[in-house]
Parts: sequence; structure tokens; C-alpha cells
Amino acid sequence: MTQHLPNDLGQDPAHFVPHRFGTLTAPAAPPPRPQAGAGRFLVVVMLLVGLVVAGLQTLPIVGTAPPNPAPSPHRSPSVSASASTPAGTSSEPGDRLTDSRLYPLGVTGSCPEIRTVTSRDAYTKQVSALLGCLETIFEPLIEQADGTFSRVQHRFYGRSTSSPCGASKNAYAFYCEQNTTIYLSDQVYDNARYARLVVADVVIHEYGHHVQSMMGMFAAAEDVDEGRATIVRREELQVFCWTYYVFAALPSFELTIDDHNYFREVWDHTDDPEGHGSVKAQQYWGARGLAGTSLGACNTWSVPADRVR
Repeated sequence: MTQHLPNDLGQDPAHFVPHRFGTLTAPAAPPPRPQAGAGRFLVVVMLLVGLVVAGLQTLPIVGTAPPNPAPSPHRSPSVSASASTPAGTSSEPGDRLTDSRLYPLGVTGSCPEIRTVTSRDAYTKQVSALLGCLETIFEPLIEQADGTFSRVQHRFYGRSTSSPCGASKNAYAFYCEQNTTIYLSDQVYDNARYARLVVADVVIHEYGHHVQSMMGMFAAAEDVDEGRATIVRREELQVFCWTYYVFAALPSFELTIDDHNYFREVWDHTDDPEGHGSVKAQQYWGARGLAGTSLGACNTWSVPADRVR
């Protein structure tokens, strides 16, 4: 049985439905910064993810929610982590959460060139191209890791939409496990002009939830003896971390200083610390993703709860 976060977490109750991940708060887009390519916008997801809330929840929310002043492009947050096993999670060999067969594997390949979106046609084509690329990259990994590969669908909508996971109003973006579909609101397109990787950030984040689904992680998480909010943060921060791991691991993204500044703007802002983690947690897991050498760099299930708070 799927459990739901209590309303005292400050989330929209409509977002508390089984196996739906996404942003329910509409992000506000501030004016672009003078420097080319270093946009500033708010994406709650997540996105999470927000973006950040492109949220996960067997419950909830993820995000891509950017920024305050960006730190120096030459400075990265510390990526050292405690190796102790958190209370409430299993450490048995082959456990789908703490010891997934996916973790030793790494992404390889290339995605199409990403440019700042300047038209709706370019936006829809970029989303389709990114998802096609991600499916090509992850299909052999999911099969090698004994997961169940499936194609993901995607849909665009305005301010509100409905899915098998429930009705959604003012959601930024979300993933519905019941029909393996990623939903992207017009707000994603509206914010796309602020930075080159805005669209890719959202798409990779939401596809990460699909990866979790294909690996049976959502089902496994329902059996974890831990507070629901902590479980949701483990889910969301894992996908948050995977997003930046993919960016760094695929040379075709050709990351620039502006891109790194954009990442730090995203990491330095959160509108949903209870559901998606604090700024400190985002900085930690974002940096782990960029520095990672395999998908296991984002194993949020084998760290103490403080690491996902």
C-alpha cells in the first residue's frame, strides 16, 4: 500500500498520489542575467525538478529550483560522504535500493547538441531528441542490471492536466509511473530561454524517475522502515544527482562555465526542502553527480538520513 506524506509538510495535497513525481508549484522566472547563457529562473520541482520538483513521490516532488547568486565557477562543493548505513534501509546484497545492480554501471554514448531554445518547435524537438537519446543509453544498462526496460511517453500541457496519477494544477513537470509518462508544462518552455540546459535538466531529471521505476525502486521503497519524508528525499535527491552525473558523463553536452554557473544556481535554491532536500543536500548530491564515475555515485539509500535532509 502506498503511503502518503502528511499535509503538515506543506505540500499541495493533490500532489500526494501514488507513483507520481513532479513539481506542483509554479516557478517564477526572473529576468535573464546580462551574461549570455547564465540564466536565472525559478523552477520548483525536481525538477524536480524543480525542477526541481520533478518530483518523486511514491509521493512527491522534485525540483529544479534555481537561484541565488552563483558561486565561483571554479569552486565545487565538497563531495566526501559518510559510508555508514542509514537506519531503516536494508544492506542485503542485491537490495534494489542500497545495492542496486545499476550502481556499478556508467552511462556512455552521446546526445544531440543542445542549444538554448528559441521557438516552440525547437523545444518539442529537443525534448523528443533527449528522450530518444536517454532510452538508447539506458536500455542496455537496465537490462544488464536485471531491470525491466520500457519506453517512456511524454506530454505537453498548459497550466493544468490530468493523468492516471491524478489531476495536476500549476505543476512544472512530473512523471506518472502508472502510464510511464513525463508531463511537461508550458512553464518549462517559458523558462527555456534563461539557460542552455534548462530543458535538458528537467527531462533528464524526470527520466531518472522512470529509471527508478524500471529498477523497481519505488516498490522497494514502500517496504523501507523509515519516515516517509526521508524516503521521498532519498528518491528525489538520487534523481537530482543522476541528472548532473549524466551531464558530466556524456561529452556531447560540452559543459561550459556558464553551464556550471547555472548548475550552482539550481543547487543554491529550493522551495521544498522537506520534499526535495535542503540547499546543502542539493549542493552535496549535485557535486557528487558531476564528479561521479558510475550511477552508484548517487546511491542516496546507503547514507545516513542527515545526508538527505
